[in-house]
Amino acid sequence: MKILIDAMAAEFGGIRTLIDAVLLQWHDVHPDDELHVAVPADSTIGAGTPHTLHKLPVPRPYVVGRPWAQTTRMRSLARRLRPDAVLATAPTTSVLSLGEGRLATIILDLRHELRPEQFSRRRRLIRAVSYGRTYQMADSFIAISQRSLDDLHRLHPSTARKPAVVAHLGADHVRAWPQPDRTGPAVSFAHHSNKNPDLLLDAWADLVARGEKAPELLVLGVGGARKPALQAAIDERGIADVVRLAPFLPDEEFQQVIAAARMIVFPSDFEGFGLPTVEGMALGKPVVIGPEPACLEVAGGHATVMADWTPAALADAVLRAESVDDEALAAARAWADTFTWERTIRRTRSALEG
Repeated sequence: MKILIDAMAAEFGGIRTLIDAVLLQWHDVHPDDELHVAVPADSTIGAGTPHTLHKLPVPRPYVVGRPWAQTTRMRSLARRLRPDAVLATAPTTSVLSLGEGRLATIILDLRHELRPEQFSRRRRLIRAVSYGRTYQMADSFIAISQRSLDDLHRLHPSTARKPAVVAHLGADHVRAWPQPDRTGPAVSFAHHSNKNPDLLLDAWADLVARGEKAPELLVLGVGGARKPALQAAIDERGIADVVRLAPFLPDEEFQQVIAAARMIVFPSDFEGFGLPTVEGMALGKPVVIGPEPACLEVAGGHATVMADWTPAALADAVLRAESVDDEALAAARAWADTFTWERTIRRTRSALEG
């Protein structure tokens, strides 16, 4: 099968993890397929893989230039290659019909519709246009969780008439990470508002106020203008001796930090999948999550779940996670081991085959 992959919107976050893993392993699963990958001209996506890369220039500003490049250049690329199928790695590609191949689009999440306050007005508008058009043109959908597929069908009922599969992300990439232990601090994240950093800090302050021995906490993804505000919040709560902030880390350092983490604390209030949940379990870590549908789905009953969205509930969950025994950790790891990129690729290709 000849497949054209639109990876123009796959530079960061979970979608970057997905596309890197899929491109790296696709030929191991389907060696006879011919993959062509459209990427921004300055991107490193697909580097070192055997697939054909098509580097497309994107004018500035990027948030407007990328949809323009997809509309003008993806269409001509599809007409030249005449692929059997086109895979959009996010529900945004050319707003004009590509004219070639069945179009399948990956559905990460619909946070911009369900948590609009977390996005700028311009970004919401761009997504409304580009996503809405892709929903209309797509022949099938590939959701990274049942939660995301349910949200798609509920918010856009016409999509329910088209074929769809759920292709969970893989977590077996952590097998190449450093040997895990639990010698480091608890690790959490604050790179987006849905990760709930204020709730996290309030929970640690609650632990200290109770007289509990709060585990050391490292909060990742804090940089730029956000760091002073979060550091001030830590100082105000009197928890500077147990909570540290760190920016986005290079891959190798990030892997070392997660592999050594005492536990993963992930009180995100909205996820399409919640990859740290499965990565943490695959590394033998206790994992704390909130009662968030996607995280509950992928945790499979093996994470410690907050009773509600209060700081006290998160503090209680952290204390419970501290006492998780080896048998429970082994069961969680066995569950996480079922999340493989091979399974993701097979499910994705089934949607491309129609």
